[in-house]
Amino acid sequence: MALGAADAGGARARLGRALPVLTVLALGVALMYPVALWLGLPLARKRMENLANWLVTTTAAHPLAAVPDDPAAGAAPGARLTFGGAAELEAAAGAPERLVLVKDGAPLAAPFGFDGGELVLEGAVAGPLLTWGAELAGPLDEGLAPGAAGHLFRFADPAEAGRPLYLGGRLLEAGVVDAAERADGVTVAFTFPLGEGPVLVGERLVLEGAGFEADGQRVTLAAPPPFNAPVRRLTADYAVVDAASGTVALAQPSPVPPRAASGLALAELLVGAVDGVNRTFELQHVPLVENDPARRLMLDDRELSSAAERPRERVDGATRTFTFAGARGVVTVDGREAVEGVDYERDGAQVTFARPPTRNAQLRQYPDYLVSDPAAGVVTLAVAPQPGQRLWAASYTYYDRPACGATALDCFLSMPQHPMPFPHWIAQRLGPFLTAYPLADARNVVRATLYTAGGTLLALAVGALLGVLLAVVFVAVRPAERALLPWVIASQTVPIIALVPVLLLLLGNVGVTVQASLVPATLIGAYIAFFPVTVGTVTGLRSVDPLALDLMKSYAASPVEVFWKVRFPAAVPFFFTSLKLGAAAALVGALVAETESNNRFGLGYAIVGQVQAGNVADVWILLLISAALGIGLVALVGLAQRLIAPWERR
Repeated sequence: MALGAADAGGARARLGRALPVLTVLALGVALMYPVALWLGLPLARKRMENLANWLVTTTAAHPLAAVPDDPAAGAAPGARLTFGGAAELEAAAGAPERLVLVKDGAPLAAPFGFDGGELVLEGAVAGPLLTWGAELAGPLDEGLAPGAAGHLFRFADPAEAGRPLYLGGRLLEAGVVDAAERADGVTVAFTFPLGEGPVLVGERLVLEGAGFEADGQRVTLAAPPPFNAPVRRLTADYAVVDAASGTVALAQPSPVPPRAASGLALAELLVGAVDGVNRTFELQHVPLVENDPARRLMLDDRELSSAAERPRERVDGATRTFTFAGARGVVTVDGREAVEGVDYERDGAQVTFARPPTRNAQLRQYPDYLVSDPAAGVVTLAVAPQPGQRLWAASYTYYDRPACGATALDCFLSMPQHPMPFPHWIAQRLGPFLTAYPLADARNVVRATLYTAGGTLLALAVGALLGVLLAVVFVAVRPAERALLPWVIASQTVPIIALVPVLLLLLGNVGVTVQASLVPATLIGAYIAFFPVTVGTVTGLRSVDPLALDLMKSYAASPVEVFWKVRFPAAVPFFFTSLKLGAAAALVGALVAETESNNRFGLGYAIVGQVQAGNVADVWILLLISAALGIGLVALVGLAQRLIAPWERR
């Protein structure tokens, strides 16, 4: 009974000692979550606001979703038709006045409405509703990964690669998304914000299970793509693999090639009053991609041009009259639209400014229109369209939404790098990181930890020895303290980052291979550690009770006996306290020395390598290992204190 009570009391005592440490640890882990959000959410918001990180979508006239029973026939009033691009059309169904039926590149006057997602004609449309083009060649064999037969086809004329495709009487929707990461020749894991289809690596199609494994939005390829190779994933029925050759890839294999067609389609009208005066209109999807080769704006059946024209004359700051290629257009000076009749007068192709533009100003003329505000989708025409004309978009590209997600939290969670990762992310990486290399490999983390620990212990031993010797000299010889102590203090004001390169140069000159030697870590660690040992030991040696010294004098004790029997026991607690500080300082010095000397055997080199690789969770693992190593070294000093000075139990 007494033994059991003693064991229970000992367990409670141990728990009482461990509880404060565990409480602080739990609080630290819990605080990492809000701190990670506090540091990461502003970066996530910036990522959301940066249009370079948005998904880019090209919208075009929507063709018929299904092949009519008789493609050559027309459609009578009351006919119900469905078109591709259901998501976009559903958003526009409440405003049919913003849409127009087009065929063969020209708008139709047929009115219509919407009912349950279907277009209902209110006027007749003459046939044919659909005109077939040539069948695509294929299935092709080249560029195929294992099991990818039946996926690749090719247009007979590559110029037709943008035409709608039909297979089995159904319209094929085009869609592809780029990977968030760039191919560097090593990476095999890529993130796609959308898509569940095959992956395109350059012009090569790979399938799930054969060429990659998918885990949600994360795709791991069987082999790393070549450097800078485009890595894309299909998000719809097909994607154009190579526009130059007219090659397309289907998401689902087909023994029968799809067929191109053209015909009736539903296009967007630009928003604005067509009254013969208004020249400003808006596209319906914003913000716009500014330099968009796919943008085709039409006025009735004529395609408008936004190709910038340069003046024949040089803008020298004195010339007022300039000649352009065309006799009409929107004139801009350094991107700002100049107003005819106010800023300049036109005489055919010649433009005369009221005041000469400044020297080397960017003077441009846009023949038909200018995208004056890409963020708002504002387009300024050179000539106002007349009542009855239709201004519509055959195709254009816009920034759809942030690729990282709809909210800042989504973008934070999808960030490839975090200033501070969540603790459970670090825990998930712990096992793979520690077992990434065998123990025999120099890159193994355990080996690196033991190597750094060895260098730190050597540094601590040298620093402690030097510190104790200086302390004894300072106490025994007061003039030496007055002469040397200021220089000891001054030595600690030299930045380590500046001292290490000098030391490495000196060691290299005497034949030390600093990239594989413990000497730099030992010397730098000792340089930092000796100072607290010196100060602490001096304080301890002088903390002796004067009565004890008088007593030893009365016994006629020698200075050596006074030191060992009085001063040394009094200095022990001060010495070990300062030695604990020196252990932490020596570890910092060893890590800095390993980093600066590129010593690949130590933790410092591993930390720099993971920082450069952008593996933030692995960096935190190494930081935690370094912290644990520091705690272990301090505990080792405490154990030495118990063995050397058993009378000190505090």
